[in-house]
Amino acid sequence: MGNQAEKEPVPYQFMLPIVLGTMMNPLNSTMLATALIPLCNSFKISVGSGAILVTSLYMTSTIAQPLMGRLADIFSAKKINTFGFILSLAAALIGMFAPGFSWLIVSRIMLGLGTSAAYPSAMALINKKYAQAQRPVPGNVLGIVGISAQVSMILGPVLGGLLTQWLGWKGIFFINIPWVLIALYLSKAIPADPVPKTANAVNLFKKLDVPGILIFSLFLLSLLFPLIQHSFSWQLTLPAILLLVLLVVWERGQDSPFIDVRLLANKPALLLVYIRALATSYILYAMLYGFPQWLEGVRHFNPAETGLFMLPDSIVAIAVGLLISKSTKLFRQNFLGVLFMAATCAGMFMLNESVGMFVIVAVTIVMGVAEGLNLIANQALLNAEAPLARKGVSFGLYRTFAYLGAILSSSQLKVLFHTGITDHKFHILSYSTAISCMILVVLLIPLWRRSRLILN
Repeated sequence: MGNQAEKEPVPYQFMLPIVLGTMMNPLNSTMLATALIPLCNSFKISVGSGAILVTSLYMTSTIAQPLMGRLADIFSAKKINTFGFILSLAAALIGMFAPGFSWLIVSRIMLGLGTSAAYPSAMALINKKYAQAQRPVPGNVLGIVGISAQVSMILGPVLGGLLTQWLGWKGIFFINIPWVLIALYLSKAIPADPVPKTANAVNLFKKLDVPGILIFSLFLLSLLFPLIQHSFSWQLTLPAILLLVLLVVWERGQDSPFIDVRLLANKPALLLVYIRALATSYILYAMLYGFPQWLEGVRHFNPAETGLFMLPDSIVAIAVGLLISKSTKLFRQNFLGVLFMAATCAGMFMLNESVGMFVIVAVTIVMGVAEGLNLIANQALLNAEAPLARKGVSFGLYRTFAYLGAILSSSQLKVLFHTGITDHKFHILSYSTAISCMILVVLLIPLWRRSRLILN
């Protein structure tokens, strides 16, 4: 039955609008990497101040991904998916015609909300389609969703650079308009999914775990505040610590928790996967944003040239991801991923204003290998560790931890680059990624022990 499912042809008419939707969030999160400096110059603000556009989308997505997943379960996944497209379209129009910088922040928050609807809705629609036919979801269908999201994240800086060079920074907002219109038109091919009976306000309040959402949101804000200060103070982290304790206590007592802390407590190996996702995401987003800004701010390349410099990274990451996805050796995948991540961190120290083009290209290629390996390796490890009955919740939490890593990196970039970009500041970022890489090395130890136990 499993082999037959794997060989089943992909329903492209059904999958195409779903794939277009799942690509939007990672694409919008990374296109800004090569557009940020021209945008900041246009509004006469520092890159550090402009980084709020990065953080605002990540903050919103961290909260909205599990929330939209819950709404898709309670209502109709197709309706939530359509709602996300419409919200994204409105956000793009606001970004295009924003009269001031504050409106761009509004646009990015709305983009975070709208694009976050796609992934959980896609997974719900796919599972319902095959459940109704009493067939397992083919691996190639899930693979298409996973690979497309990773491809769009990696291609974001390249596309952002080209759009900014041709259309100005507004190009990264404009691209969403035809994208959404095409996706909405193609969504007509998605069959309506069964809608559960309308819940009353009290039941809906409980199912959504509104207090849990509010506590988690306050925790993120209290965590962000000390991170964006120019001088770090441990006292400022006290509210975040207290809110984290409150969140754990509250969620342990909920039947439908927003953050399933019981799942983490009962599956320590799964918690380690999430920590690995956070550390990996921190390094990847620090590179995907820090490196293009260094190219533009220190080496003075224009956005299109910066995008072309990121092209080897994108091509290699996609090729390596497709290649490594065929492997079932979890430890080997993760070991190679950490090895090339360490090589990338080392390569970042070699970059300066006088280094040759060959070195820059070599670093982007190694970076691409690290991205391709780690994105697939982490997803494969998550799939192996997540309980079958909790796959949806487990993948939702994975996205949450990954966005936390992105928030940490974007917050650091805001502080580091608030007065401009220099080699020294870029190397400080490199030290931070090296520390995160050491965490990944340590996390290889329990994975190695488990692989030895399985072999024995």
